[in-house]
Amino acid sequence: MLNIGKIRELQERHINEHSAAVYSESDDGSQAVNTLLSFEEAVKNCQNYIANKASANFREERDESLKLKLVRDYINDFVDDRMNEGRLCVQRPRSREAYSWDELKIALINEITNYGPITRAVEDETVDEIRGNSPKSIFIESGGKTLPWDNTFQDTEHMERIISKLISTSKVRLTPKNPMVNARMAEGYRVNATHSSISPYNEPAFVLRKFSKKKITPGDMIGSRSFSRNMYTLLSIIPKADLSWITVGGTGSGKTTLNELLVREIDPLQRVITIENPSELRLRKYERGKIINDVLQYESVSDDDDASPATIENLLINAMRQSPHWIGPGELRTPGEFATALRAAQTGHFFFSTLHAEGDEKAIDRFLTSYLMISREPAELALRNICSALKFVIFQEKLADGSRKVTSISEVLKPEGLSVKINQIYKFECLDVIEDPETLKVLSVVGRHKRVGALSEPIQQAILKAGIKKDRFSFLTGPPNESEAEEYIE
Repeated sequence: MLNIGKIRELQERHINEHSAAVYSESDDGSQAVNTLLSFEEAVKNCQNYIANKASANFREERDESLKLKLVRDYINDFVDDRMNEGRLCVQRPRSREAYSWDELKIALINEITNYGPITRAVEDETVDEIRGNSPKSIFIESGGKTLPWDNTFQDTEHMERIISKLISTSKVRLTPKNPMVNARMAEGYRVNATHSSISPYNEPAFVLRKFSKKKITPGDMIGSRSFSRNMYTLLSIIPKADLSWITVGGTGSGKTTLNELLVREIDPLQRVITIENPSELRLRKYERGKIINDVLQYESVSDDDDASPATIENLLINAMRQSPHWIGPGELRTPGEFATALRAAQTGHFFFSTLHAEGDEKAIDRFLTSYLMISREPAELALRNICSALKFVIFQEKLADGSRKVTSISEVLKPEGLSVKINQIYKFECLDVIEDPETLKVLSVVGRHKRVGALSEPIQQAILKAGIKKDRFSFLTGPPNESEAEEYIE
């Protein structure tokens, strides 16, 4: 059945078709005929070459890194043999130009052993996200800014092959009956892919969310002005003093990164159990090859996966039977998850999590609304229980210049009726925007972090009871004044 996407693809193939032979000067000055192949044909020929050349030892090799090296050697041999013997020419996709030998080797290695046109983006540590909207539409996010990618897929089939590689470690396949898949790549990155059957253009799509392989330190975030030195003093005290918290913000604002930083401040002998889908937090601490912190991490399945009962809600219930000091659901989404997290907090456990909300009060409102969807408690009692269990809300945002900043740290107070009471300790105050004078693109959002409140007496007592000396946080106990200036690492 023809649709918009199929018609467009056929048109592009017709435009790119031309003669199957090109002429070049041979060594004696005469013209020699070179075999002209499309890149897709070259890939198939190379795969056949590897299948024929592969030895029994290669097929039995269990070391994936060594096997990958052997495949790359076979690809190099293929190009050298074919170029020397038949003056092979391989046409670049959507171009009449041919690859050079070295360029062809790199292109074939990327296609066969890696991820085709997005290989460089996957390997580039400065790229945070890759979005494939269609074969001819790829965007990346780098440094908080969205940019068009310079490569594209050849067609829908090519894109589908690469998506299959991206989700190859998942137990679920992308099909018309299962048109949406969440998976984790072999490299650990998150992938969401959708089948072409749910696109009006009959095109697949995917989003690949990466995380830095290098652990981000407090110094890194203070240096990038995500928060100040004094703000980090408060942030690090929250987990050390057994004060439950949630980090809120929009998609891509850096909530999980910030939570990982805070969880590292928890005493290594306090048992931490996390449940995520997929798992992103890297919490194990090693010393002389041995894990020295009491941490247990689970990876849940989606709620609609009938093959396994390991949903976030069920794993939360199970975690409460495993003697945790801290429970960390990766993100609270469903009413059952909110209810189970609250129950954990009411039964002697401390918890941390993330959720999507546009500020501290809205985060509490969302918690209450979700909880009341499955609870028969009076709303006032439910809100009182939530505010009793949750001590801090940390709000993180991604600004227009791509920077990620903690824009609010707030203490949750006892509510009055159905009115949420928030004691904001820090906020980020925007002052101006610096633009490119020619393009008017945002270059920088100018602002400052500012202390606007003081810790309440109950929180001060909780911090002292946790064994933290008062002189470590005394600057947070008095009213702020305008002369206070936040310091960063330059």
